[in-house]
Order: sequence, then structure tokens, then C-alpha cells
Amino acid sequence: MEIRLLFATPDAESQALLNSLLASALELTPLHVTVNYATTPEALLARAQAGADDVVVLDWLMAKSETAALVAQLSAANPQVRVVALLPESYRQYRKQVWQAGACSSIAKENMEQEWFSSVLCIMHRAMQREARLHALYQGMNIEETVREPTACCSAVD
Repeated sequence: MEIRLLFATPDAESQALLNSLLASALELTPLHVTVNYATTPEALLARAQAGADDVVVLDWLMAKSETAALVAQLSAANPQVRVVALLPESYRQYRKQVWQAGACSSIAKENMEQEWFSSVLCIMHRAMQREARLHALYQGMNIEETVREPTACCSAVD
């Protein structure tokens, strides 16, 4: 199962940081991830409406104090999208607001590291697998075909 990941940040330095964290995280967890980028709230919302992404890593710099409102708009546009909000350390009070708006997780941008990012991706991956199984069950589909993993992904190594 592939994770369609979107890095939503207007800042080239933040984009480079996120790419670096992803590369390190994928060394720890053998997930299949496709990355895209949005540099404006408009582009982000258009992608959400198109259902183009599974997980959005939303940088505070996209909407600053309106980040919670942007999360709510994303959730309304695509209820299946999972949002991870990156907040400045000095604005921790927004954590509850982004969670109430629909974000799955938030973290101070200064505290991000590969273990955290790897864990978040793994949790998102497992949630997507379970949702696919439930969807298939309710649709009467072959569940194993719906959530089959490539042999290199998520299998125990002896």
C-alpha cells in the first residue's frame, strides 16, 4: 500500500528539511511513499478536493494563526485526508485547536526527527490498511487483494 504524502509549505528550507526527514525515516521503515508539494493554501485545497493525497504535512507557515481553519477546510474538502500540523515551539497553544479542527497529529517543528516521522508514517499506513479492509468488507470485495503488500514492504525478515 502506497502513502501519497503531501508536504505543504511555502518555504524551500522547510521543504528540504521535510525531504531529509522523510529519507531518514524511510531507512527505518520500509514503506512506499510518493511525495508531492503544495506551496500555497489554494494549491493545497485543490489537491484536497481532488483526493490526491493520503497524508498532508502542513507547515504553520502556510496559514500561520489561521492554520486550524485551514485544517478544517482540508477535512471538509476530503474527510479521508490525514493532516499532521507542524507548529512553532512558541505557539503550542494551537495544538488543541488544530486537533479539534481535524488534524491527526501535531508537533513543534523544532522537535521533528526521523524516529517521530517514521512512527507517524507507520501509524498512518496501518490506519489506511484497516480502513481499506473495512471498506472492502462492506463492499463485499476480496479483502486480501485490496490490502496486499509488496513482498519488500512490512514483512518480517529472518
